[in-house]
Amino acid sequence: MNFATVARIEQGQFAAPGPDKLARIAEALGLNTADLFGLADYTVPDDLPSFQPYLRSKYRDMPKRAVEDLNRAFERIIKQHGYQPDGPRDGEDEAP
Repeated sequence: MNFATVARIEQGQFAAPGPDKLARIAEALGLNTADLFGLADYTVPDDLPSFQPYLRSKYRDMPKRAVEDLNRAFERIIKQHGYQPDGPRDGEDEAP
């Protein structure tokens, strides 16, 4: 993104700058992307991403092998504790 684009955003010439542009601005300024999206009136999800997309987003530079190790560890932990990250499906936890 160039300085002219940033200047036009600052001057309000872009009614709705694209999410990709906002994300790059947030990253460059060290801002929380969700906060910047909220200030720009973009819908910000209320829930967090699942584990794998989170890892890809948060640790982009992490070697693929390390991400695979984390995924295996996560799967082992949820299995060991009987945790279902997606939760029960509709109707599974209702009493008859």
